[in-house]
Amino acid sequence: MPSEVNTPSDRAGDLRLYLRDQELDRGASLILSGERVLTAAAEAARQNAGLSRSQLQMLLSIRQHPGQDVSTLRQRLNLTVPTCARLLGELDREDLIARQRGGGDKRRRMLTLSPKGEAVLGPIMDQIRAALRQAYRSAGPEAVEGARTLLEALAR
Repeated sequence: MPSEVNTPSDRAGDLRLYLRDQELDRGASLILSGERVLTAAAEAARQNAGLSRSQLQMLLSIRQHPGQDVSTLRQRLNLTVPTCARLLGELDREDLIARQRGGGDKRRRMLTLSPKGEAVLGPIMDQIRAALRQAYRSAGPEAVEGARTLLEALAR
């Protein structure tokens, strides 16, 4: 059964994009496969850095959203309070993150990467960028903007 997605189109009169469930399933499968490719690209650098997958995910979220508080990070990563506290404690002991008091509420801790955290993520991000660069070059410039738009819509 087709699903409707309202979207502006470059073609005159074509204001709706109809996607069959089969096409949506294929898109979901490709996105999940892409995630596995990016994870695999970063795996050796992650292991060399001595990070668990959960620690890496947390560092990447802190890097992407510097200054977020612990509660927002926990919700963003869908972690339990004890798991989030444990991971943050591990990253803090390794001096990979910095916690600063936030604004009016002195209990809130705003998270950023420490210089050491930035340095640890450097090789990992290099591997992820290399995999993305290769895929973007293969897909072509028109596809790059479309992929970015799609992924931004998913990330909201």
